Amino acid sequence: MDWIIEPERKTPVVANTDLLVCGGGFAGVAAAVCAARNSAKVLLLEKYGFLGGLVTSALVITTPPLNNGINSEIAKRLQEKGVYAPCRHSGEEVEWLKMHATDPEIIKYELIQMLKENKIDFLLHTYIVGTIMEGQMIKGIIMENKAGRQAILAKMVVDATGDADIASFAGAPFRLVKKPMTMMFNMVGVNIPVVLDRIGNWGNLKKVLKEAVDRGDQPFDLGINMEFGAPGVHAEKLVYDDEINVWSGNLLGMDGTDPKDLTRAEVTTREHAMRLAGFLKKYIPGFEKSRIEYTSTQVGVRATRQIIGRASPSADEVQNTIFNDTVVKPYAHSDMRLPYGSLLPQNVQNLLVAGRCISAADEAMGQLRLIPVCSATGQTAGTAAALALKQKKTPGDLPVAELQRILQDQGMDLGLGEN
Repeated sequence: MDWIIEPERKTPVVANTDLLVCGGGFAGVAAAVCAARNSAKVLLLEKYGFLGGLVTSALVITTPPLNNGINSEIAKRLQEKGVYAPCRHSGEEVEWLKMHATDPEIIKYELIQMLKENKIDFLLHTYIVGTIMEGQMIKGIIMENKAGRQAILAKMVVDATGDADIASFAGAPFRLVKKPMTMMFNMVGVNIPVVLDRIGNWGNLKKVLKEAVDRGDQPFDLGINMEFGAPGVHAEKLVYDDEINVWSGNLLGMDGTDPKDLTRAEVTTREHAMRLAGFLKKYIPGFEKSRIEYTSTQVGVRATRQIIGRASPSADEVQNTIFNDTVVKPYAHSDMRLPYGSLLPQNVQNLLVAGRCISAADEAMGQLRLIPVCSATGQTAGTAAALALKQKKTPGDLPVAELQRILQDQGMDLGLGEN
């Protein structure tokens, strides 16, 4: 590889804050709101021109119930707008995982309102490209946007990037995970009763597609993995009667931190989406008047970097253990819990991690990357950051019992009375 040497430059410091939250998805917004409510001065950075993470950028608009801690508050806001409702999932469901559909445009609006109501500063259209380190402490970050290259200084940082970008820049250990990538899209004008009368249920769509491939009716040989549960329809309907949420197909073995792989994934999965929509319109009764309403802003990436934290629980432990340092319980009616150590990276003292890049065994991450878990970990990370700032401690030195008490006072039932 060739290299160039950049000339020395002066990078302007444009802000100095108590807590810097990196990423404006459900994890980042929850972290920022809960930190601000505990008296921290907060600044949030987001790469897109809107908030919501993969819910709004990748159309992951069906989610398990939002019913514990700050999740309950988010659900209430969406219910008041009429855009949070149970929906029939295309696969088997456990009752406590009953899927709910929502509207990504309302989410974009409501998350901004939550930041404004809590007097949180935020900056959109901004990429973080590095950290400013002093030993094992992050002193700030380097960012780039339309104003050029700038710096922000901070006493504490929450990495809610989804890709553990900040942890990686800061030198925290992580592992790189390659999971399938998928393009989600919404179709409208679908006569759902007629479609279901033809195929029986949405779970049969893959079978119908495979039969078509075998007949040669449609060339679906574009890398779609027909054995991995896709392409398919994610829910019988969303919050609107003639609208469905579709995933186009899965690309396997792709690295979500590699721009070349991401480019290939964007191009290929959009091709999948157009061909799949064309097939449905041509061959399946009920789709005659349908159209693609929109494809997702970005290809859906399930996982990339995951930190190797101070704890890394197994799937069994997550589902069945009441940890001494339990600080996350995403669902009111599930025993799923996470220990504080899952949010604490190694080798970086003033950093907490929230969202899908937390520390846990790989077999546990299928459930831990879901939206309610992201916002629950964000609630804990933001609360812990604010408490550490007040006590002038690093997050790893906090008294966990006090953190647990504050989390329960603000509505997260940790289920600690069950042991």
